[in-house]
Amino acid sequence: MIRRHTLYLATAMLSVLVVSCGLPKPHPGIVSTRDGTPLATDVFLPKESDIQPPYPAILVRTTYNKDAGRAGVTMAQMIAKQYTERGYTLVVQDTRGRFGSAGVDSIFLTDGAGYSRDGYDTIEWITQQPWSDGQVGMWGVSAQAITSYLAAASGHPALKCAWVTMGGSNLYHDIFYPGGVFRSRMVDTWVTGQGRADFLPFIHSHSSYDRHWQGVDITNHASGVRTAFYHTGGWFDCMSVGQTRGFKALHESGGEGAKGQQMLVMGPWSHAGTGRTQGELTFPDNNATIKLNKETFAWFDHHLKGETNTIDSLPPVRYYLMGDVDDSTAPGNVWLSADSWPPAGVKDRSFFFGDNGGLNESASVSKAPDSYSYDPRNPVPTLGGLNLFQPIGPADLTSIETRDDVVSYTTPPLTEPLAVVGPVGVTLWASSSAEDTDFMAMLTDVYPDGRSMLILDGPIRARHRDSFTEETPMSPGQAYEFEIDLWETALVFNKGHRIRVDITSSSSPRFKVNPNAVAAGDTVVAVNTIYHDGARPSSITFAVLPPEATTP
Repeated sequence: MIRRHTLYLATAMLSVLVVSCGLPKPHPGIVSTRDGTPLATDVFLPKESDIQPPYPAILVRTTYNKDAGRAGVTMAQMIAKQYTERGYTLVVQDTRGRFGSAGVDSIFLTDGAGYSRDGYDTIEWITQQPWSDGQVGMWGVSAQAITSYLAAASGHPALKCAWVTMGGSNLYHDIFYPGGVFRSRMVDTWVTGQGRADFLPFIHSHSSYDRHWQGVDITNHASGVRTAFYHTGGWFDCMSVGQTRGFKALHESGGEGAKGQQMLVMGPWSHAGTGRTQGELTFPDNNATIKLNKETFAWFDHHLKGETNTIDSLPPVRYYLMGDVDDSTAPGNVWLSADSWPPAGVKDRSFFFGDNGGLNESASVSKAPDSYSYDPRNPVPTLGGLNLFQPIGPADLTSIETRDDVVSYTTPPLTEPLAVVGPVGVTLWASSSAEDTDFMAMLTDVYPDGRSMLILDGPIRARHRDSFTEETPMSPGQAYEFEIDLWETALVFNKGHRIRVDITSSSSPRFKVNPNAVAAGDTVVAVNTIYHDGARPSSITFAVLPPEATTP
């Protein structure tokens, strides 16, 4: 979603090393949407002297200005050279309300399967052009990946395939309101940077999963999607589950052309880039990155031209299983493949909160809960995490784990490695003195030297504990069961390491601070209590891969 990625990373991923000489020239056009809004659209055609029409089309819908570039050369021209030489038309469009396009920018909400379907209307326009052979693919990084997912959600039959990198496939849960909690630093900064700070009140007024969000959630429309996706993401990316859950929904439940036709690649990367150093961890230099640019063209050739190529021999899933970065003999830090996500053979394994900060595989019989006071005026500071802006990636949390409003539960040193591959979730039994509050869970890998390295974190807003479409205040003092989604990972906790779960009620500025009150304008200190007795067993559950499956 940040501009430097859509402009520079996109170019690097395509290995574009060109000069202005010989670049294709755009044919300006206008796509008129179903409500009559004109969208500025550039078309780059192959040379008819080399390749005769009709052509398949690659569509890129961008929020970042289709005319952006350097030294008189636009990004679109550089990308177009690669595709037109291969017999594709490249179509590049400014999304509604952005740069050359008319209308009001609503931050993706006029796309998808909702009340407006700009992606669908653009694909329909392409199929009606004399140079079109009726087949369309989409390509995009970050914001452009989001527009690709949303266009597919509309179900247009001509959208045969797409290549997406680090984008959200479910805007409510992946981007704006994970766990029902507003993702303030990321959204406020990005939306303001788009020149749409005036749109933030609308976003704040739709904190529940209502019809506005339901239309921009590809997983909610999977059965109508007809598009084969190549999903590329990173374990520390701010929208990582956009790829894993987008893949799973479409691979298992997609419509004709989508079901069984998805591919997924997940590396140890973040939205800041695909280098081997992420946050405070550095992965081995021999394998933490892979080159995928050749597969981009093979993907489109396979699905839009019917070619038999390397795509036929690739497994549906390739993922990097992270491991101990200090021990070269430790399991993990390898690329693995699978036919599904999560991989076949994973089994759920739970660890239960206990007395004295224990985390064990047997449920506690203790009846002594843990309590802390959460003061919204003194929130826990964000250290690392799956963020769009710094701090990003794994970070040592020991400096905040000493706070009175952070409660930690830790295993003894592991006697055997534990490979967590897939979703991670916390079941939390808790109460509050307030009618509403937040609970945050943070999963860390505790190294033998004491570093408590953040791997995943996630929130739940108490009033959304039963439903994200409705809000229900708590009764103060009453214990409730909360499910906290920590998203997904692939990591081997090494022998001698410890697993830790930190529970608190804030992470600022990552998430909007909850004032602990239902009435607007009120701010109160909440006493929050965590239970871990036989009747109310709080726990963390992992998808665990058997040891024999952790090597290539």
